[in-house]
Amino acid sequence: MLVLFILAALAYGAATFAYALDPPEVESRGAAEHRRARARIWLAIAALLHVACVGAQCVAGEHPFGSVFLASSFGALIAVLGALVVSQFRRAATLGAVVAPVGLLGLCLGVMFGAASVHDPLPAPTGALAKAHIGLATVGLGGFTLTAGIAALYLEMERRLRNKRWKPQPGGMSLTGLERLHYQAVMLVTPVLTLTIVTGVLWTVKAGGVAAIGPRWIEVVMAVAAWLCSAAILVMRAAFGVRGRKAAALTLAAFACTLLVLVWYGVRV
Repeated sequence: MLVLFILAALAYGAATFAYALDPPEVESRGAAEHRRARARIWLAIAALLHVACVGAQCVAGEHPFGSVFLASSFGALIAVLGALVVSQFRRAATLGAVVAPVGLLGLCLGVMFGAASVHDPLPAPTGALAKAHIGLATVGLGGFTLTAGIAALYLEMERRLRNKRWKPQPGGMSLTGLERLHYQAVMLVTPVLTLTIVTGVLWTVKAGGVAAIGPRWIEVVMAVAAWLCSAAILVMRAAFGVRGRKAAALTLAAFACTLLVLVWYGVRV
């Protein structure tokens, strides 16, 4: 498994480097596509090795829902795979530059803190309801990471356009296209977060009600805040036509809440 980890980490590093390379001053459309294709290939190789690494951990008895660190690794993998799919059908090649370091970080967390002897597992993920909740939370984390990456790209592109510092690349996605892609990602992630909240409530009730939450109340508050931010993006767009910078900023705020949940888990173990 450690060999797979080393190879996956090197592939993520190569992908990050490939995405970070500055294009030449004058570059044809074909050369730009070739350059982006090389970066996507490295990211795809890293994702495949990441999948193999997670599989090896499962064989060793460490399933992805066994701890917050293993779940983070799996969620980062989902974000990477999602970015590969999006970049295949949409002109959003730079999205890979955002998720490649995220994939490497998640991989390192999963391997470094994966052993059951190092940390406490998540509370009793034995029942179907608990597994559903943790599974939805993991998928939601991966989806939100991808959505936050799109939002960050939008804000950076919009800022550089306002400052007249943006240099359009051949075959790149427009600001309008990136905003539309961000909204579509939010529409996909919000139902997952909603189901996560619902299963979490049912799990809490089954465990004995609010009294069973104990010191985990911070996790609940941050999770609800993340859901409220994502729901607010949909409601404000439908009701008031709010989009663009405000929607992207709300997305990053929601993602910050999900990260706080992970940090709180890490502090507690």
